[in-house]
Amino acid sequence: MKTPRNGYEHNHLTRLQAVFARVYANKEWTGPWRLVRLLADWPEIVGTEVARLTSPAFFRRETLWLYVQDSAWMHHLQYIKPDLIGRINTYLADQPIGDLRWQLQPQPAPPRRQRSSSPGAVDPEREQSFQRMTESIANPESREALRRLWRTFAVADE
Repeated sequence: MKTPRNGYEHNHLTRLQAVFARVYANKEWTGPWRLVRLLADWPEIVGTEVARLTSPAFFRRETLWLYVQDSAWMHHLQYIKPDLIGRINTYLADQPIGDLRWQLQPQPAPPRRQRSSSPGAVDPEREQSFQRMTESIANPESREALRRLWRTFAVADE
């Protein structure tokens, strides 16, 4: 039976992990794939305590950067750095790292306030006052755009 060009035979099951590894290698995405592999097995590689307070962040050349939750742990990790490099290199035997560096875990962005789909209530007196101020704008589209903008900010202040 002739093998198709893509290397897969009909009725032959292939593990998805193997397929992803080949796709990443073909696309020269080996750096991101190494990071995905590390993230998946991080607690087994470095131990649960270290994994609870750290996570692989990114590669820069042969250096693996780790996100660390606080500066006290950064200091502690410096003492166990050779052991961590050894464990990581055992796991990444095909592409070992040369060094480890630390970076504080970035804080997540505060949640964005959701705009309500219906316009909020604005004090009618404030709105009438603003409308009187904008009556001198000759272009009706510009005047209305300015009023809508004012209303947006007025609703957010209420």
